[in-house]
Amino acid sequence: MDTDNLSDYAPLKSYLSKLATFEERDWELLNELLYIKQFDTKEYFHRAGRQCKTIGFILQGCFRWVKNLNGVERTFDFAIEHDFVTDYVSIMTQKPGEMDIIAVEKTTLICMDADRMLKLFDSSFSWQKAGRHLAEHTACYAMERLVASYYETPQIRYERLIQTSPELFLRIPHHILANYLGITKETLSRLRSTNK
Repeated sequence: MDTDNLSDYAPLKSYLSKLATFEERDWELLNELLYIKQFDTKEYFHRAGRQCKTIGFILQGCFRWVKNLNGVERTFDFAIEHDFVTDYVSIMTQKPGEMDIIAVEKTTLICMDADRMLKLFDSSFSWQKAGRHLAEHTACYAMERLVASYYETPQIRYERLIQTSPELFLRIPHHILANYLGITKETLSRLRSTNK
């Protein structure tokens, strides 16, 4: 491995250090799994119908999760800097994923092989602890998104998005944001003008 690139992994290590305390050997094992990959706008990280085998950590850029049903796209989620990007269901079930994961803008990822990462989580108490925290976070986030999709109006989802991720409105085309919120571009424009 090219040690000149080790500094590129610092944001991932900083994130993981908040979950557990790691020894130098733990980091060495992680370094063996990591590589940097660039994605152009509209390039696929993962395609529906294929088994996902990669976990990414975003250094710079943005992805969206998309479900295509009978030619109609629906954006389900976004990931930006210091978020993980993958199809966890596909990895854990070892079945083809049902969603595309597509770059919204030029994006730089730290990538790792999912099978090797899962083995790493079993290699020490520190990695087990980090893996448990990541799984708990993913489960809680999925439940929050499910509840929001059933019980929150587009207006409430819009207001939450403005509060939690205002930068998305500067980075993501408005037709994609409207699709995510389940509204038209015109409705999104009205919401934005009335909430200024």
